Amino acid sequence: MLEIVPVDEIDDDWPPYDREVPRRRMSAGSRLAALRRSFFESAVSTIAPHRPIRVSTYVLAGPGFDIDAEHALLGEFAEGRHWRVHHERFTDQTPGSPTLADKRPEFNRACRHAGAGFVDGILMTNRDAMPAADDAYEHILHWLHDRRAFIAYGQPTPRKDT
Repeated sequence: MLEIVPVDEIDDDWPPYDREVPRRRMSAGSRLAALRRSFFESAVSTIAPHRPIRVSTYVLAGPGFDIDAEHALLGEFAEGRHWRVHHERFTDQTPGSPTLADKRPEFNRACRHAGAGFVDGILMTNRDAMPAADDAYEHILHWLHDRRAFIAYGQPTPRKDT
């Protein structure tokens, strides 16, 4: 997604531009999504061709959340991609809205687990499970990338039994 660059952030001298056409740049969310995908591809490219990708699942759960079902769905998503799911899974529980959670000790453990090489990455459902602050999110992405690990998002869907 693109956002308009504020006029006060544009250098008047260089590069020359048509002032009638607003300049655009990637939004912070789009830039971080592209960075996460790039780091994912980089980490996966370092894995030996015949070795499966190993992941741990992470769930940020609010009240009334079925944690076991969510981990199971993430496991199915991973297995559908021929990834191996590590036996250790990580869950942080929040008393209220998951977006208000600041302390995520199990997420930090999952990052250390991946950074130590026990798994190649951490699989979760979406960005909502990550720290809300963009700079903290970017720091985690770089920290994992430096250790050849990644964050992956899976959109698990329940199997329909017939």
